[in-house]
Amino acid sequence: MRFGHGISSRLIVTLAVVFVAMLSVPAILRAQDAAAAPDGSLGVDAWPGEYIVVLDPAAGDVTAATAQLAAGGELVDQVTACGSGTVLQVWRASAGQPAAIAVAAAVNPAVRSIEPNWIVRAAGDAPAIPEIPFTFDDYYYASHQWPSQRSSFARAWQLAQDFKLPANKVRVAVIDSGVDFDHPDLAGRLLDGINYFDRDILPADGFGHGTHVTGVIAAIANNSQGIAGGAPNVEIDPLKMLNDTAGSGSLTNLVQAICDAADRGADVINMSLEVPASISISLIQEMQAAADYAYGKGAVLVAAGGNSSGQQVLLPARLNNVIAVAALTVDNTRPSYGPIGTQLDIAAGGGDTINPVISTWPSSAISKCAGTGRQLYFDGSAYYCAEAGTSMAAPHVAAAAALLLSVQPDLSNSMVESILEETARDVGLPATQAGAGLLDAEAALRRVMRSSMDVRPALAGALVAPGAAPFTTTVAINSPSLAPMSVVGMMAPADWFEVVNVAGTAFTSTLTNGAPLYLTVAISPTNLVTGTYTSTVALTGTRSDLSKVEMGVPLFVTVADFNQALYLPAIVNDGSTQPSAPLVPYEWETPVDPVTYTLGSADWVTVTLPFVFPLTGQDSSAASYYSDAVLYADGFVAFPRAAGGTVADPSTNQCLPLFEAPTQAIFGWWADLDPSLGDGEVSTFQPTTDKFVIQYKDVSSGAGVSEPYSVTFQIVLYANGNIRLNYQDVPPRVAQSLWELTPEVTVGVQANNGLFHNQVSCVTLT
Repeated sequence: MRFGHGISSRLIVTLAVVFVAMLSVPAILRAQDAAAAPDGSLGVDAWPGEYIVVLDPAAGDVTAATAQLAAGGELVDQVTACGSGTVLQVWRASAGQPAAIAVAAAVNPAVRSIEPNWIVRAAGDAPAIPEIPFTFDDYYYASHQWPSQRSSFARAWQLAQDFKLPANKVRVAVIDSGVDFDHPDLAGRLLDGINYFDRDILPADGFGHGTHVTGVIAAIANNSQGIAGGAPNVEIDPLKMLNDTAGSGSLTNLVQAICDAADRGADVINMSLEVPASISISLIQEMQAAADYAYGKGAVLVAAGGNSSGQQVLLPARLNNVIAVAALTVDNTRPSYGPIGTQLDIAAGGGDTINPVISTWPSSAISKCAGTGRQLYFDGSAYYCAEAGTSMAAPHVAAAAALLLSVQPDLSNSMVESILEETARDVGLPATQAGAGLLDAEAALRRVMRSSMDVRPALAGALVAPGAAPFTTTVAINSPSLAPMSVVGMMAPADWFEVVNVAGTAFTSTLTNGAPLYLTVAISPTNLVTGTYTSTVALTGTRSDLSKVEMGVPLFVTVADFNQALYLPAIVNDGSTQPSAPLVPYEWETPVDPVTYTLGSADWVTVTLPFVFPLTGQDSSAASYYSDAVLYADGFVAFPRAAGGTVADPSTNQCLPLFEAPTQAIFGWWADLDPSLGDGEVSTFQPTTDKFVIQYKDVSSGAGVSEPYSVTFQIVLYANGNIRLNYQDVPPRVAQSLWELTPEVTVGVQANNGLFHNQVSCVTLT
């Protein structure tokens, strides 16, 4: 690894990653620091206004030097370097006096060097666009709304907020049993609608089904109660054609409701309904004509696939121009009630009797939230019911369609359907059971965003001493959009740098979110005289509409006459200036009576924990408690092996979330590792009563890894559920081409079968 002045010794990298109290459903783990990250910290290589002063006690009085330095700034941190005994101080310059510290340092012989307080990031994947998924404070969201979480609605909302995307009002017609107009979680979202049983009164819901469907789409988010609907800026037009007694209605009213919805300006029409398969061709044609009418007026029509228990897809989902929605369980399997058929277009969470779908419920229909699989909830001000069915899956898709239209109202209904299906996630089920796959609201939103280029770091280079050795740096170019953009890069030749993974002075590639371009820049300052050398890689992106975006990647090297120094800079909150968890200082745990395990390639061992460990999501009441953990040679800990099943290939890492073993695990450095090679050691110890540490020390990469390396890190479990990842030695990041990085590794954590997961980094062979 190479830092600062090109020092090529194997520098210890200290990194602490903390999972505080619980997994955050919507949060990505980041390296943490003891000080707040500066604005734009990813765009710079040093902390603005901060300097590291290296003091040598053998050369002068450290106390006197500190007093002199205090005239120019504030001492914010100090460590004594192990081995050398030198003192490393971090100083923050006084406002308007950036040179004062340098002046103070120059007059004391104890000062060996003064440098910028360089930012250090953990070796791994190249810097990526930060992702801080939206946090909901709705009472039941974290613990019960797994379908919304699985379909990444929180990440979609945060994306819209981060990029200040438009939020136009969208009208969604819900053809059902009406709605509870007094439900506080739907306040301000409801139009007067139509009651087909008595047009003189509001379409109040005495059955419950319509209110349930409406809540999935439109429940108010972040009002500290109930649930969060999937669409943030919608108005619901409730069209009541199902009665209060049994939730049934006439086909004629359904046809009329479809037509009325279109005439009343519906952008989206949800039909969580079933029509008997035995109806005549003539009536099917009438339904099709109504659907075609609404479709012709621009509406997106969504319908439940029907609860036919493995039989055909039911009407109205079978109609042309209607998105037919399948249901999935919390394990992404087809529920027993699910239909099978080629008409299915997409899937969303519909649940089962064990893990149903919660949503709003009318107080007038409490008695109807009863029976197998139904659960009634009261949060102190309103009622909610959990039930299962394709009726529950369909409104998630309707909500996603509304979300897309709120951001880009000009989308046609055919484009909305195509985007939802193109961005759906494969869950391993055939199309006859899940259509295109699981709804992914975030991916769909990225597909409609305009392509742009984000370069990290924004400035690539270093400050070095004369004669410094060559070094490399990797620049990542990403886009927030899933819409492909053609990128042309041009660079002027220079004798001090080379983009080693590009042949010549130009390249052409395609950029899309999740498939960034990487430029590996080799900088050779050895024979340069003092001064600053700059250049730029010019990038021109062409969007699908032929509009262009231009930007540059600035490259620099500054050669300055100063003494070389060893840096131990602060750890940054990699990815954002806003920390996703309380900042903590780096703290390597010192082994106390460690127990060492003999592990070979792909081996594992079960250990008994000294306390019952809660692994949870945002809501601690939903925690799973473990008294045993399974340590894998390949850098991760699973809870427990018996519950999650055998890990088929522990040496091959995958990106999170995982839906097969290990489904509850902490991935400190999941890669092809072999502790039996070299001096590798895996051990556990308990430094205090509330902490249990799993340590991987000098563990080598597997025999098949083309560029061998070793890692040293700790996984620290706290009795209260906190998790800390400490890193002392990790391999350098290497860009082999524009499209891949090595080494392959996953760092993160997941719980509850992947329902809650945080991923710090993932680099795989694919």
